[in-house]
Amino acid sequence: MKKTYLAMCFNLSTSVIDGLGEVEGSAAVWLPMIPSGEVKGRDGRMWSNSEPDAIVEAFDAKLPFDVEHATEILGPKGEAADACGWILALENRKGEIWAQVEWNYLGRYKITDKLYLYYSPAFNYDLQGVITSMSSAGLTNKPNFYVPALNRMEDNTMTLAELIAAALGLPKTATEEEGVVAINALKNDKQVALNRAKNPDLSKFVPKETYTVALNRAETAEAKVAGIEATEQEALVDDAIKQGKVSPANKDMYVGLCRTEEGREQFKAFVGAAAAIVDDKTTKQPKDTATNSKLEDHEVAMCRNMGISQEDFIKSKESMKKEA
Repeated sequence: MKKTYLAMCFNLSTSVIDGLGEVEGSAAVWLPMIPSGEVKGRDGRMWSNSEPDAIVEAFDAKLPFDVEHATEILGPKGEAADACGWILALENRKGEIWAQVEWNYLGRYKITDKLYLYYSPAFNYDLQGVITSMSSAGLTNKPNFYVPALNRMEDNTMTLAELIAAALGLPKTATEEEGVVAINALKNDKQVALNRAKNPDLSKFVPKETYTVALNRAETAEAKVAGIEATEQEALVDDAIKQGKVSPANKDMYVGLCRTEEGREQFKAFVGAAAAIVDDKTTKQPKDTATNSKLEDHEVAMCRNMGISQEDFIKSKESMKKEA
């Protein structure tokens, strides 16, 4: 089973004061500070105590043991950050960092009267989350080895004012006047939107019914234009077939080409420059008589491709029948 730690949930029992772990000849005690290996906090953040010897070597002066990390939070603001003890030394004990702590009267009082039951370290770490040195330690009743350099559980609960500021898109430091201005602006925007809904700008909006009528008319007109264009395209190709410039078998292809204006121009240029592939006689369908029969479509196409008249083709066909 993987070993886990609750980091700074270390219990400060009276034994810490009464003698258990005390250094001989002094009032100092040894307390575990940073677990070995992977260090995980209650809020999910993680660090690594992968170089414990480096942490010990970085210790070069006594470090304060305060209350609720006052050294790290209040000290930089110039506020009181009294120590209740001092860290005199650090040791690497099988990867764990232990601290030699000497309490003063304030520390003894807060512990023996059970004002504080736990403690938490504050440490420095690099961008990779590797802990590099101890900074201080503090008595706390909400331990959390799960915060950045300060290992105490931070209260992330927002006040009502902060929640309202966030909803208005304002910073936490926004004043009440700024909040009122933002609210009035929202109310004004809402009123403008309502006025626009009641009195729309006809240059930008049209009623749905009017739009539908216009759309139907446009679609009808487009359909008529498409029908006229299709008729013109087919007539253009039919005329070329009558002239013997193109084969009826390719009619659909040429009609498709003529669907665009550019295609029609290209087709007209082609027809104007092309020589007739058959003469007038071959483009006319012979009438049914007693001496010949109407040709099939593929036979008509064959006549045109071979450049012979249908009458000659029929004669050749009948001659072949007689010989057979």
